[in-house]
Amino acid sequence: MKVSTEIGSLRYAYASYENRLLALKNAGFDAYDFSMFNETVCPWIIDDDFADKAKKLREYADKTGIVCNQTHAPFPLVFVGDEKRTKERFDEIVRALEISAILGAKYSVVHPWNGYSPKENAEIYGRLKPTAEMLGIKIALENMWFWDNEKDCALPAACSDEDNFNAHLDLLDENVFCALLDIGHAEMKGLNTSAVKMIRALGKRIKCIHLHDNDLVHDTHTLPFTRNIDYAPIIEALREIGYDGDITLESDSFAPKFPSELVPHALKFMAQVAGYFRTELQKK
Repeated sequence: MKVSTEIGSLRYAYASYENRLLALKNAGFDAYDFSMFNETVCPWIIDDDFADKAKKLREYADKTGIVCNQTHAPFPLVFVGDEKRTKERFDEIVRALEISAILGAKYSVVHPWNGYSPKENAEIYGRLKPTAEMLGIKIALENMWFWDNEKDCALPAACSDEDNFNAHLDLLDENVFCALLDIGHAEMKGLNTSAVKMIRALGKRIKCIHLHDNDLVHDTHTLPFTRNIDYAPIIEALREIGYDGDITLESDSFAPKFPSELVPHALKFMAQVAGYFRTELQKK
């Protein structure tokens, strides 16, 4: 059980990937979640020499002593009404899976399209399956949400509650697909669920988690224990299902708020918070 965090938000403090990995290693992290949301976060997605760049980073990570435990592929999965861009996005996700394999990740998060049914999303995931199998990567689905501007709250979307999430996974090969439970998303008002309900319903299908905190309404992605989510019952539920995956923070709004001189200290505290979860989950 490794402690990890996403690295996309660190581009504001550390321009190079190598400096980000070194900062995480010095802070006490064992692993990193490689962010590929789009070409701004990860230019490699549109670079012809993406494989060479990934190999170079893998060599640096191995030398530094930090591993890539998971990655986050580009999203959205679909551009409604734009078939050309949707085709390009599919190709970008395939490239993201290839990068994931080079970096050594076991899992890559590929968001379902929020507005699709389990069957519609399964058709796209089915086309990604051969690539994932060939590369030895598991594709992790994540619980998502829509937003109601008038009511200022989340609205149901693909995998946003335990029933819809399980309905998606029921149509997919468990040897290739799994659940990444985003704890913060599960606690947002309007989705008619909770992290505890989702953990108990998804059970062993959960192989990865994204940990962050919020005000129980907005998707603010800050550090656990700094806002309103009650993590004690969540930890207990994870213990109940025997969760033994990694502890990965997606608290990407936390460290960037600090002056650059304080970012190393913020990262160290983040690693300590992630370490607390690991300690609690490993208690017998």
